Amino acid sequence: MNKLKETFNDIMKGRYGSDHLNVVLVGVGFIFWIINLFLKNSALVLLTNIMVIYALYRSLSKNIWIRQKENLRFLDLTKNFRNKLKIFKLNLTDKNFKYFICPNCKQMVKVPKGKGKIEISCPRCNTKFDRRS
Repeated sequence: MNKLKETFNDIMKGRYGSDHLNVVLVGVGFIFWIINLFLKNSALVLLTNIMVIYALYRSLSKNIWIRQKENLRFLDLTKNFRNKLKIFKLNLTDKNFKYFICPNCKQMVKVPKGKGKIEISCPRCNTKFDRRS
């Protein structure tokens, strides 16, 4: 078993490995694969295979700088979605506070729950906005 592990480590030396974009590519590919079990669509099979092969190509790539640029571009494109998802999760789990995003500077602001309609002042840019807590 150790020999196999050493061989794998030797193969992966100098390779890029996994990142956020690879995880999303494989995850979406898996979801498409599950959907295709019911739809039997050849275009969906092709798309799934392309996504998984591209993720594998990225993982085994030795051009680390390019892969990092691709990942940063992906993270920049998905930043707003990830922030909204984070706030949604926080609002579901935190029973004492509600979280909002400042419309001016996009700073996350935490306010106590159950105070009704309040005026919130952003700590970063001092913009005032009304929300219901």
